[in-house]
Amino acid sequence: MTHARSAGVVDFLLRLAFFAAAPFFLVFAAALFPLTGALVQVGLGLAAFFAGEALRRWSARSRLVSLVLSPQLKFEAYYRAHTPHPFLYYVFYPLLAPYWLSVREARREFLLFKGYTLASFALLLGSLAVQYLRSFPPELSVRDFLPIAAGTLAVETAVVLMFLMPIVTSVVHFHTMGAPRRLATLLLVGLASVTFAVVRLERRRDPVVSFATRMRVRLRTSARPKGAQSAQSAALRAAWKTLPRDKADVDYDGKVEGAVLDAAHQALGTFYKPDEASAFDLWSTRNSKSALVILYFEARGKNDPIWLAMSSAGTVTHDVKQLPKGAFNAMYRLTQ
Repeated sequence: MTHARSAGVVDFLLRLAFFAAAPFFLVFAAALFPLTGALVQVGLGLAAFFAGEALRRWSARSRLVSLVLSPQLKFEAYYRAHTPHPFLYYVFYPLLAPYWLSVREARREFLLFKGYTLASFALLLGSLAVQYLRSFPPELSVRDFLPIAAGTLAVETAVVLMFLMPIVTSVVHFHTMGAPRRLATLLLVGLASVTFAVVRLERRRDPVVSFATRMRVRLRTSARPKGAQSAQSAALRAAWKTLPRDKADVDYDGKVEGAVLDAAHQALGTFYKPDEASAFDLWSTRNSKSALVILYFEARGKNDPIWLAMSSAGTVTHDVKQLPKGAFNAMYRLTQ
């Protein structure tokens, strides 16, 4: 085997390993952060690459089509004229930021992926405004919103750099080389990785709660603690009201689901936004002598859990001593 052929095999195996792992992590990242814009941008860029001739004809006939497809046509034209860098360049792309930020041609490639045009920037600002108006007032302010928005944009950029660029440039590389079998193999492995990740997510007992939702639950609870406790108490009363009819909704390990949990979420909706209300869980002690239903929002990092308990008699407590030993560990396991 010649040196060039050997290097080609190693290169393909590296890309294959990446396609086996990266889509899996992309699915989980998309559950935590809104990556739709980045995924659509890159997907349209790839579509333009494979259908470049047709798109150029359409854009030549219509100024509107040309305006709408301009970013995708630039993407297609760039990779028609520039062969992608070696695969490891894109794997270590974030570490090479000083290079591609200072070199004009390398910076141009980055901007193609991020789609930083005047139109896309206006859409970004519009989407951020809608997100703020829908999810933050009246308890939370712009000051609360900006760090969350900045964190989300930073993660989206990191995902583009770490995962999407190596994937897309690999597709372009093998298409340009005229290696359909290797390209098909990569795409099949990537599809299998995505499928496995989706199945894992669907089999979770609890849905994944996004980063922004977690932050808003804590900020809203801190902003109006009395309003938060009132909504939590109402949720516990709704749960107790439904529980006698739906005892089957209490699982073997105390997790409460079904109609009882739905009733609690609906009551929480008088204070929390819908996605925030859905982030809360219910847990029931199985000791009939001191039966409690506990409304629980899991702790992450150094944060304490948000919780409130109620007995069948309607007594509300936030006293840890009233909970069974190991209750927090049990509740935390239910959310994993």
